[in-house]
Amino acid sequence: MPRPRLDSLTGLRFVAALAVFGLHALNYGGGAAAEALLIAGTTGVSFFFIVSGFVMSWTARDDDTAVLFYRRRFARVYPAYAVTWVFSLGAMVAAGRQPGLVDLAPLTLLQSWVPSETVYWATNAVFWTLSCEAFFYLAFPWIYRVVRSWTVRRALLGIVVLVVAVELLALAVWGAGGGPILHWLAVVFPVTRAAEFAVGVLLGVLAARGVRWSPSLGAAVAVAGGAFLLANHVPAAFRDVAVTLVPFALLVWAAARADLAGRRSVFRSGPFVALGTWSYAVYLMHPLVMRAWFEGLNRAGIVHSELTGVGLVLAVCGALLGSVCAAWLLHRAVEVPGERRLRPRRPSSPARLDVA
Repeated sequence: MPRPRLDSLTGLRFVAALAVFGLHALNYGGGAAAEALLIAGTTGVSFFFIVSGFVMSWTARDDDTAVLFYRRRFARVYPAYAVTWVFSLGAMVAAGRQPGLVDLAPLTLLQSWVPSETVYWATNAVFWTLSCEAFFYLAFPWIYRVVRSWTVRRALLGIVVLVVAVELLALAVWGAGGGPILHWLAVVFPVTRAAEFAVGVLLGVLAARGVRWSPSLGAAVAVAGGAFLLANHVPAAFRDVAVTLVPFALLVWAAARADLAGRRSVFRSGPFVALGTWSYAVYLMHPLVMRAWFEGLNRAGIVHSELTGVGLVLAVCGALLGSVCAAWLLHRAVEVPGERRLRPRRPSSPARLDVA
């Protein structure tokens, strides 16, 4: 029997995308004060990874096949990704940069396996996370086959082991002094980032097995928000994952339980669900829209580097509105029809949450 939709997780995805947007907005101004609030926007990616694992596990069917799963994931993710890649090439040419062979790397979804910023940030800096997701999707049928029968105690132990591994890696990177290769290992390498995805998978197993512990969603939001603020002020080695992993996992669990119990959740409201549905497209498109918007302002005589206070806030809000509009267009014109055409047909598909 299909499991219920968890719309609060959809709504929360937009909040995670907004965190990433805020981080990239720092490139256009804000100074130290804004950086102290937004530099941890990278943790939005960690939230995406946890939610992705949870939903893959929550919607999994024991009679599914790996091939069908891969085809559904490809249909869901790749059309909008490929079109954004084309837009990104166009933006490069418009900016006077010549694309190179390295810009073909994102099409393979293998770029994050290469410890070079030139490769894993090729064409569009946000594409590296899709390389990680592709690995998670590849591994999921085999991970789920192992963990789906785990007891509650064993699943909880697995989560503890994964969290400890993440914290130890952060400590090791911090102790070694960081550097480009260690940054790649801790932040970009798909195998390393699979820990967050696996935490989500195990949380989904616990939910599917009927664990009914229901923490307050409001308290979970407060804890996650506090962890996000704290992540802005810790050494870089701890910023992306280590500080927020447990609070974000708690938030995912609390939001899912709120939906299953029918409790009130603002994230399940229409506007949040709509924005969350477009969040994948927002994530893909916002760097391009942001760059075009601020370039347009510069040409109009409004130099972004000179903006402060309300003027800068209004400019950033304009970029956000443009990103949401562009995302809506990408979603309607590419994401939905692309998935419809490529998704394999089966008589009774499980209820699902659109998570990229």
